Amino acid sequence: MSPLDAVRAPTAPATVPRPAAPRPGRTARPTSVRPRLTVVPPLRAPAPRAPFVLLVGALLTAGLAGLLFLHTSIAEDSFRLHDLSVRSAALADRQQALEQDVAAAAAPQRLAARATALGMVRSENPVFIRTSDGRILGKPKAGVAPPARATPVPKPSVRATGSAAKPATKPATKPRAPAPSPTQAGR
Repeated sequence: MSPLDAVRAPTAPATVPRPAAPRPGRTARPTSVRPRLTVVPPLRAPAPRAPFVLLVGALLTAGLAGLLFLHTSIAEDSFRLHDLSVRSAALADRQQALEQDVAAAAAPQRLAARATALGMVRSENPVFIRTSDGRILGKPKAGVAPPARATPVPKPSVRATGSAAKPATKPATKPRAPAPSPTQAGR
């Protein structure tokens, strides 16, 4: 035997002391019951990171693709807006030019010149119609055309080549007959 074994002498089995019975007249203290210890199950393995990383990457890619599409459509709309504004400005300029042409054509001098070219004559005694009752104010008198001017007949031209050339003549135009005035057309 070893000297340590001698020191460890066998002793009687150890007993767990029981709580003493409560003494009369005293209240018993609540004794705490120890929880029973059990083996803890092993921790589960952490979730794999690859699907999460792929999900985040897919979301970022989709977001960037959406932003690219949005930026492209906005740029396209910007170019379309610029083209339409240029076209609108050109049409506004054309409208203004046409309005100026209409205003120039409606000028009294221009209307008188066109009326004369069409064979109309000026009436010396204008007549007015009152629209409220249809009454004619004034005495109508037909306009008189001025005497027609004789148009000069061009002389035949001779070519310098010495050969006989046909004379270049233009047929004379007849003056047009004056158009009936509005007062004569109604009678």
